Amino acid sequence: MLAIKIDNMELEKKIFTYAKLKEKKVEEITIEAIKQFLDKQTKKDEIVYTKRDPMKYIHKIKYEDDGEDLSDIQPYSHIEDSAKYIHDLRRIRVK
Repeated sequence: MLAIKIDNMELEKKIFTYAKLKEKKVEEITIEAIKQFLDKQTKKDEIVYTKRDPMKYIHKIKYEDDGEDLSDIQPYSHIEDSAKYIHDLRRIRVK
């Protein structure tokens, strides 16, 4: 025997509403939910990946600097309302 205490009134109301909708007992709904949850918790669902050492794969990007002062260049400085700009960009259709 397992007793479950639900301290969340919102969740409790949802369970009772769902039970009435399905015309089942609350116990049956709870048991089905627990079974579904436990069935999904199998080892097969776990993602297996190898961890790599970031220090082994890190490298510095090297580029040649010609000495030109680029501090005055400000990309997208002509845009006053960035939200409107992005909104309009997303609405442009590719022809």
